[in-house]
Amino acid sequence: MTSALAHYLDVASRFHARDASAPEWLRRVRAEGLAHFERQGLPTSRDEAWKYTHLAPLVEGTFVPPEEARRAGDLAAVVDRLGLPGPRLVFVDGRLAPELSSLSGLPRGLTLKPLRDALREDGEVLEALVGQRALASEHTFTALNAALLEEGALLRLAPGTLSEVPVQLLFLTRGDAPVLASPRILVVAGESSEATLVETYASAGPGAGATFTNAVTEVTLEDNASLHHYKLQAEADAAVHVGGLHVRQGRDSRFASFAFSFGGVLSRNEVHSAFAGEGGEATLNGLYVGRGSQHLDNRTALDHAVPRCTSRELYKGVLDDRARGTFHGLIRVRPDAQRTDSRQQNRNLLLSESAQADARPQLEILADDVKCAHGAAVGRLDAQALFYLRSRGIPRAEAERLLTHAFAREVVDAVPAGPVREKVEGLLALKLPGAARREVRA
Repeated sequence: MTSALAHYLDVASRFHARDASAPEWLRRVRAEGLAHFERQGLPTSRDEAWKYTHLAPLVEGTFVPPEEARRAGDLAAVVDRLGLPGPRLVFVDGRLAPELSSLSGLPRGLTLKPLRDALREDGEVLEALVGQRALASEHTFTALNAALLEEGALLRLAPGTLSEVPVQLLFLTRGDAPVLASPRILVVAGESSEATLVETYASAGPGAGATFTNAVTEVTLEDNASLHHYKLQAEADAAVHVGGLHVRQGRDSRFASFAFSFGGVLSRNEVHSAFAGEGGEATLNGLYVGRGSQHLDNRTALDHAVPRCTSRELYKGVLDDRARGTFHGLIRVRPDAQRTDSRQQNRNLLLSESAQADARPQLEILADDVKCAHGAAVGRLDAQALFYLRSRGIPRAEAERLLTHAFAREVVDAVPAGPVREKVEGLLALKLPGAARREVRA
């Protein structure tokens, strides 16, 4: 662990020396991030927040950020397969790929910029945004992301802007080198605005080697703003992914998060949302599907700091072979947050004797006029349902696939019909039991 920490400290130090001409405020953010990362170090199983996370794939790797962008025109077919209609920024191995990106179709009032451009053109705006939701002092990988701050995107919606077309940020890794990508995404939704943002993380090919993505997204929703946020994580089997989504919600704002984790040998997805104004609504949905020796870790935190806010949370896991899934969800209701209405559910389906699921839902209630509930379940396929399907002549493997698909559909069906749901359904089909056999037959 000590050598791994030394490696990343050296990586960040060399990065700082290479970009010594950055603005003073940016150099300060990077330096503070590096200092916090050095102080906190890499977490171990002795750290309560990382007790169930197996970090060996990260510690054993020697990941480094690419020094320069590579030509990415040969990945056009991959972008066509994973891309959505509408504006998008595409990043390859952590670097913007202008030849694959397109900003056509942006509605009036919506601004989407690569972070590199925003650092040069909107320095004062970024200085006021970076690190306001995701605190480097509280999270070691947020600190590492800050220390390597350079690439990512800035999405801004003027008050009253209504965007019906999803905006996509597509992050691809080739997998031919141990690349470290550290995207920082900043979203500001003005009063009474509405938009959909899709973050997609994928590998260029199924046989791609080990890579490390350390992503941080900071979202500010002003009063009465609405944001649907989708995260589709389908990187290669050898990939490591750590991602944090941090949200501040204003009065009467609405936030919906959909996190789909399908790829990587290690994937940790965190969602933190805080209510800063009364009448806010938050929906956190997640689906994680693992097989082989994958470790899929999910951590959520909902902070009800003001009265009359509503939150709903549903995370489901489907685990096969030796895969392990973890869910840790915290709902905190502060003393003044009366009339809070919050519900949390985590359900896991184990498809093999060796699969594991850890569920830890938590309520911390310091107010008395609230409606709060949580629950967790871990189980196997319903024997009676399986018997019923087999008695109708359906082979066992197909019956198991049908029941597993039905279990996952609850989260998928919560996605509005359209191109985003179609992408989710396509990625899910490749992960269901029997998918590999169907691919071979094809």
